[in-house]
Amino acid sequence: MLIPSTFFGVTAKQLMVLVTVGCVAAYLLRNQDDTPPENLALEAFIRSQEQVSEQVGTVLGLTLLRQVQAYPAYNTSGYTRSMYAVEGERGHLTVTLKQDEQGIELTQIRNP
Repeated sequence: MLIPSTFFGVTAKQLMVLVTVGCVAAYLLRNQDDTPPENLALEAFIRSQEQVSEQVGTVLGLTLLRQVQAYPAYNTSGYTRSMYAVEGERGHLTVTLKQDEQGIELTQIRNP
């Protein structure tokens, strides 16, 4: 049994290239919007802050700019410091958070 050399006007080689390109594109685009659960908690915290909503109105978007884990002493637990760009209906802010065993704390709000 012979396999036809064309399917709907496309050769088997062209079809293989199209399938390969499609799979590579799907792989590259698949993980762009994955946000870790711990970052979702930080984003929800930012959205709930009155100081933020007073300055920018409703938060339209958040972008993680930097996240650093710090350990001030070898025998103490560390903390995470996160910096977010906040886009709201009335402007933009940069917000810095500190997260440790006690919870999340808003440490700085700056206009970019």
